[in-house]
Amino acid sequence: MDAWWEAKIKELPEHVRRTFPFLIVPKASKSEKNSGLEKVKNNHPTVKPIKLFSYLVTLGSRSGDIVLDPFAGSGTAGIACRLLGRHFVLIERDAEYCDIIRARVSASSIHDR
Repeated sequence: MDAWWEAKIKELPEHVRRTFPFLIVPKASKSEKNSGLEKVKNNHPTVKPIKLFSYLVTLGSRSGDIVLDPFAGSGTAGIACRLLGRHFVLIERDAEYCDIIRARVSASSIHDR
């Protein structure tokens, strides 16, 4: 293992390190899917759990890095980046999903952990 990987693995919670490289995460709950959405309904068919994306963002980037998600969907990657101190660029071609992304990411904060 290289030094970067050894440092990354230490950032993961103990329960994650025990089962690494496997991570058992339930699907996103209705409250997680709709957090921050008051005027818009989240009709994205495959909303991912924030816990899963937080894990992936932690493995693939460092604090302060820029993360690119070219298929942003409902914005879960942006929420994870915001919670973990990463900058992000989200790209989504469906304008309807862009409203969902804006609302969900705006509602997320460091206190959501």
